[in-house]
Amino acid sequence: MKNPTPQIPAPTGAPPMRPETPIAAGPAPRRRKRSTLVLGVLVTLVGVLGTSMLVRSAGDRVDVLAVARDVPAGQQITAADLTTAALPEDPAISPVKASEKDSIIGRRATAPLHRGELLADSQVHGGKALPEGQDLVAVEVQRGAAPADALAPGDQVKVVSTPGKDESISKGAAPDELRAQVVKVGSPNASGAVVVQVAVTSADGAQLAARAATGRVAIVLAAKG
Repeated sequence: MKNPTPQIPAPTGAPPMRPETPIAAGPAPRRRKRSTLVLGVLVTLVGVLGTSMLVRSAGDRVDVLAVARDVPAGQQITAADLTTAALPEDPAISPVKASEKDSIIGRRATAPLHRGELLADSQVHGGKALPEGQDLVAVEVQRGAAPADALAPGDQVKVVSTPGKDESISKGAAPDELRAQVVKVGSPNASGAVVVQVAVTSADGAQLAARAATGRVAIVLAAKG
């Protein structure tokens, strides 16, 4: 009698899988937090420095003249043709300063002036237009012979003859003087001398020019009314 074939038990079902447990994100690395903090500090510092530089540059501005409306070449410049603008000081550009406006009015444009552009000395005629019957004379005065810092275009002055090195003035004798009006005041040269352009009557023009050529003149600022 044959042995019966052993019965192999049927495989049982696979055990149920355990539900996946979500893995919570761990805390951010400390290095990342430190980098973020450093970046924030740097951004703040850059902002502070930028603001400081803007404030400083705003304080170094200077008022200059600009063209308020178009002016054809050769036309006389009026106050309505000019306006002012505040610019940072820059040695690369040299527009006419706003304080010189009075000396520009009455002069003629050497080239067309366009609205919005800065005004330069080269764009205006060197001599201010004078009324008929007046002459323009350049008088160079030595250091201390004129109140150069106090002179301005339009001032009424006296141009006085001064004695030579070995000359003296007699007591009670009044020095020769001529009445004039300041048109333009130059900058002192290396020795401190200043050239002052003045307007005088045509009758006194030649006489004043002869006196100025000797270098023995002084300028007295008349009292302003």
